[in-house]
Amino acid sequence: MDNVKTGSFIKELRKEKEMTQKQLADLLHITDRAVSKWERGVCAPDISLLEPLAEILEVSIVELIRGERPEKPGEPGESARQIIDYSKSEVRRKVRDIRKKYLLMVGLFLAAVALIGGVFLWRSGRLFVLDEVVSPNGEYCVTVYDKNLSNHFFPLKDSISLITELEDGLQWRVIYGDCVYRGVWWAPDSRKYVLALDYADENRLCLSWLDRNSESNLNAYLSMGVEATELRKYGYSNPDGWPEIGYQFLQWGTDSTSMLIYYSFEDSVGKDHSGYFWYNCETGAVEGILEMDGR
Repeated sequence: MDNVKTGSFIKELRKEKEMTQKQLADLLHITDRAVSKWERGVCAPDISLLEPLAEILEVSIVELIRGERPEKPGEPGESARQIIDYSKSEVRRKVRDIRKKYLLMVGLFLAAVALIGGVFLWRSGRLFVLDEVVSPNGEYCVTVYDKNLSNHFFPLKDSISLITELEDGLQWRVIYGDCVYRGVWWAPDSRKYVLALDYADENRLCLSWLDRNSESNLNAYLSMGVEATELRKYGYSNPDGWPEIGYQFLQWGTDSTSMLIYYSFEDSVGKDHSGYFWYNCETGAVEGILEMDGR
């Protein structure tokens, strides 16, 4: 079918009957925009409309498909073949349209699922999880996020936040602000853990106690022991003049109270000092300091 030729033929027949596009559309129970598209050759009538359209315009279906009348003589069966060919092309077009609609619906469905899933993941915070550390007994879990916690919602602001799952579904939530997460280490008794964070001006170690529902800044307690022993060996006596000491957590002792800590600092003449010691988190005692060779 030649859409332009057929469209001009429909327009010609419609005008012969002194019908408007809307009047023809009403008889076919379609919109006048559809009739306009036929007559402009944009598209062809649906196969289901050929018979009623031919009846209204008083032509044969073959004449409508050919876009002219009277029907030209041809080989036997030519008219039937033309109708069959047109029917096949219309079926193929309908299948394509249905396939496009199906793919569009599937696409919209998948997009909706992705959107809902994204919103759920955002609200749950799963998109922002940096680490999950389960306690040795398997009863507790520390989840580290790279977004700021705000009740049950995660805003866009970057910040290290922790949620510790406690007993009876309770949670311990802490916001540490703008820093870099370095690790979490559970004590063997699963009742406390050490958190390491890097801020712009310091490397901080935090000791969290589940039984006491509290957290302490380990750096301050560690410095008491190291300053009282190591720094005095190098002539430091005034706390205001003590150098900044960096600490790194290495491991817990089997007693769940002692922890092995690495320390480093630079003295007043620019010499580096570093070493290891054991720190008892119950008594605050610093023991077994081993200094490495300085540079």
